Amino acid sequence: MTYAHHGDACRAANALDLVGDRWTLIVVRELLLGPKRFADLQDAVRGITPAVLSDRLRSLRQAGIIDQVTLPDLARTRAYAVTEWGRGLESVLASLGRWYSSGPDPRTSGGMTPDAMVLAMRTMAPPVPEGLPLTALRLYDARQPDPPVRDYRLTTVNGLLDVQPGAAVDPVATVTTDSTAWSEVLFGGLPLTDAERAGTVRVEGDRDTVLGVVRLYLTAVAPL
Repeated sequence: MTYAHHGDACRAANALDLVGDRWTLIVVRELLLGPKRFADLQDAVRGITPAVLSDRLRSLRQAGIIDQVTLPDLARTRAYAVTEWGRGLESVLASLGRWYSSGPDPRTSGGMTPDAMVLAMRTMAPPVPEGLPLTALRLYDARQPDPPVRDYRLTTVNGLLDVQPGAAVDPVATVTTDSTAWSEVLFGGLPLTDAERAGTVRVEGDRDTVLGVVRLYLTAVAPL
């Protein structure tokens, strides 16, 4: 029985009827930055079984939050993507992240997928008063065997650092890193030099630009 069936007209309660089940928002999180195949989602949403993933995808499609799409590859692979309405859930996830970060103990354990890390960067996007040269960010999840590398580009939009999916053309710097290690550098205070020495972060090009990005995030999250 849903909240609606019980006569609760609160729209937040009715929203929870659609996305309140375990795993549902995590599946959406992994689709916000671009389509993924079933196998991609199975790898990204850790702990979910194929049967539960199938059920959540079916429910999300019925609710109009995601659609099934065909990728423009030779195999015409089927994948899943958020709808325009579903895209609005990024702000919900961002609010949940900020709310948790303001709590008595914002520490977390475990790792981050590349898309989860980028969404966290977007949630905590710091001001960039002097702008940011185009920078490439290449993330992978070292918890997976032979993980794929996902491309993102960093720049400035309306005075804030902006991160978008897709390869950067002629960036001034390129960061290739495990997404969890990058999270520790930006949000956990791990010195960039230490991560480079450990081999979890590799910087090519203008290292000062990358250091500037790190400092911006450390300053932005310091009060939390």
